[in-house]
Amino acid sequence: MNKKFAVVAALGALSLAAIAPQAAAADNGFYLGAGITASDFDIDGSSGSLDDNSFKVIAGFRPLNWLAVEANYIDLGGDSEDGVSLDTSALTLSALFLAEVGVVDLYARLGMANFKADIEVDDFNISDDSWEPTYGLGIGAHFGSIGLRAEYEMFNSELFDVDTDVSTVSLSFTYTFL
Repeated sequence: MNKKFAVVAALGALSLAAIAPQAAAADNGFYLGAGITASDFDIDGSSGSLDDNSFKVIAGFRPLNWLAVEANYIDLGGDSEDGVSLDTSALTLSALFLAEVGVVDLYARLGMANFKADIEVDDFNISDDSWEPTYGLGIGAHFGSIGLRAEYEMFNSELFDVDTDVSTVSLSFTYTFL
């Protein structure tokens, strides 16, 4: 994983914890958000990163203090070299199980991810996708309707008959409609 991004994510999580006593408690309801991501791929034993400029779009609903349901679109990155281009993304649907510690939310994610990869060689295109389990851990803090969070998420897939493990670190913000 991009070490610089991992350090920034860790510092972001510590900052959330440090400023959390000044934040307001999280409110339940519908929320939208976005974030930046860095993804690592372990493709059949060899690992590497694709794109450093990835993003995440979030839509969720938190009906209870300890439970949220969330959908995410994650751009996992792409690469282009010598006439071959690769583009990857995931659509996830997950339950978040939250524990409030003061005004900080610690959470675990469990759900399903539709991992998709598109490969273009000259003018020939092939695509593959698969639904696989996803899981992760995160920390967040809320300042009224605004929330900030850091998260680590994983899923594995078999695309083009190749085992692929994907791990993603993200820094995101959310806005809860009260």
